Amino acid sequence: MRNSLLKYCCLISILVFISSCAVEKSRIFKIPRGSEYVFDTLTPTVNNEYKITVGDKISFSVLTNNGESIFLKQSESASGEFGKGEIIVKNDSTAYLPLIGNIHLVGLTTSETEEVLKKEFSKYINDPYVTTSISNARIVLFKGIGSSASIIPIPNNKTSVLEVIALSGGIPDRGNSKTIKLVRKVNGVRKIYLIDLSTIDKIENGDMLVQSNDYIYIESTISYLQEFTREFQQFLAPVSIIISSVTLYKSYTK
Repeated sequence: MRNSLLKYCCLISILVFISSCAVEKSRIFKIPRGSEYVFDTLTPTVNNEYKITVGDKISFSVLTNNGESIFLKQSESASGEFGKGEIIVKNDSTAYLPLIGNIHLVGLTTSETEEVLKKEFSKYINDPYVTTSISNARIVLFKGIGSSASIIPIPNNKTSVLEVIALSGGIPDRGNSKTIKLVRKVNGVRKIYLIDLSTIDKIENGDMLVQSNDYIYIESTISYLQEFTREFQQFLAPVSIIISSVTLYKSYTK
């Protein structure tokens, strides 16, 4: 009896270990144990305007006469619209526009891009009015252990972390609002910021503006009991089949 109990305890310990390993393997953006990793500091410069990079799609619209037709409400046929469309930033950091040709855009903000296009289009039209936006701006959001990621379009340049979380349906039941990681590439270097939204005095952290190509990871709290139960059930099913088969075999061979 004592040996059976000891074997049972050993089995439980092994299953708990296997369960915890399964939980750990599904986590991402982990900080190595024993490391002295320090997150990047949240500063006002973090909210600087996004700078265009390779692969961005830029939507643009060009109006004549400094866009006066917007206010005059003229018909579309006489609206003074010179052109509109979408351009893609190529691997050589340029994008091609008819009349203008290839222009360098990587590293520019949308407002700086508007000034560049305005200068170029002024060679062909009178007092151009230019608007631009990044039509494929998006962030990737990961919600906890084993959950699927979401690609969320960014509606405008003033979209905050809190808005992105709201667009995704909020923080999940087991999500850790104290440990939200935002990964961003700044001047070719990966920066990782820790955002804490667990208490009301930390709400300003949620006002951080997101940028295209950001990764946001909402870490989950680990319930080892639930994970163990799930792993144990998966382990128990084939064991039950084996025991049933052996019992049935013995009953027929008596």
